[in-house]
Amino acid sequence: MMNNNTLLDASYIIAVIIEIGLPIILAIYVHRKYRVSYAIFFLGIAFFLISLVRIPLNSIFSSFIYKYLIGDLAYMLSVLFASFTAGLFEEGVRVLALGIIIKKRSFEKAIMYGIGHGGGGESMILVGFSVLISFIAFKFFPEIIPSNITGQISGISWYVPLVGAVERIFAMVIQVSLSILIISAFTRKRYYFILIAVLYHTVIDFVAAYINYRFNNILFTEIIVFIFAAISAVIIYIMRSSGIVATRVVRS
Repeated sequence: MMNNNTLLDASYIIAVIIEIGLPIILAIYVHRKYRVSYAIFFLGIAFFLISLVRIPLNSIFSSFIYKYLIGDLAYMLSVLFASFTAGLFEEGVRVLALGIIIKKRSFEKAIMYGIGHGGGGESMILVGFSVLISFIAFKFFPEIIPSNITGQISGISWYVPLVGAVERIFAMVIQVSLSILIISAFTRKRYYFILIAVLYHTVIDFVAAYINYRFNNILFTEIIVFIFAAISAVIIYIMRSSGIVATRVVRS
């Protein structure tokens, strides 16, 4: 029977394959099936990374809040602000990409952008490569890692990396639905979809962070993310089947 360390190693490897490999596989599939350019995938990656300029703002706001407040209220306000800036900045760059830069818009291009934004940028670069580097350092160069960090890594349950990888899958579904909402604002001239996307993004981030803080249980948090992913999948299906999103190229 395999011990925890062996299972943990396998879990890390599978997680890295999912977090880095799945976005690439999906991008290849969309490109081959729908002839959508890889440039849109890379645009999604680039614009997700640009949206991270919000992080210093979050730090500044948190520092300000904790000067005057303590406890749950301070934490909740900090999380609410960070959730709102995530919605504002990520949907803002999505508007720039899908509403201004991409002139010929389609449902499939929204999917490709969502894969790039949530898969290539968030899952692959922000999470996957970080997990891969940490795993390599932990396994082959433990001397460069502080002993307390090494102890924390080796002490986690074997399934934790897999839970993180599954969350990336849920997040990609959510990111695709947000991309469809944004592109729909332009293809159907329903610009209030932009506000809906910002609010929906804010609610997802805030509720997930709140549940994690309140219960301190990763499984509870993942259940919440799964629920939002299921809602997002329904949004994608409804908007595709109802014709709200153009399924052919639309000139702006």
